[in-house]
Amino acid sequence: MAGPLSFRTITGDKQAFLPLILEADPDPAVVGRYLDRGTLFVAYCGHKPACAAVVIPVSHDECELKALATATEFRHRGIASAMIRHLAETYHGWYTTIIVGTAEPGVTFYEKSGFVRFCTLKDFFVENYPAPVYDGDFLCRDMICLKKTL
Repeated sequence: MAGPLSFRTITGDKQAFLPLILEADPDPAVVGRYLDRGTLFVAYCGHKPACAAVVIPVSHDECELKALATATEFRHRGIASAMIRHLAETYHGWYTTIIVGTAEPGVTFYEKSGFVRFCTLKDFFVENYPAPVYDGDFLCRDMICLKKTL
């Protein structure tokens, strides 16, 4: 990482981080359905936003990571993993579980961060997005749901 990493909870203009969030969830309408009710965390590398995460409450004991995106210039530096650790520390004691949904290419990352698979939502990306969703060259169809005990 270049420069110190710091985490901030954004309480002001969340829309300013929309371009970064769209790296993880490409449809502004879908993001709009959870951004305002979620808590937005941003990891800064020095003074630059490097990674963003949005977490929403699901129940009294469960929250959901709706988006986790790392800016292109900061990828493969462990910043998203650091964000997961930050979220786990932040929500420990508030919730017992954090869940996340991802396409197949993202599963390994989450498993390395302590998440375990618990279900698959067939054709989720096909049925819930107006245009095809890609993760790199991978056409996303099914959502793999994972959870982590906090």
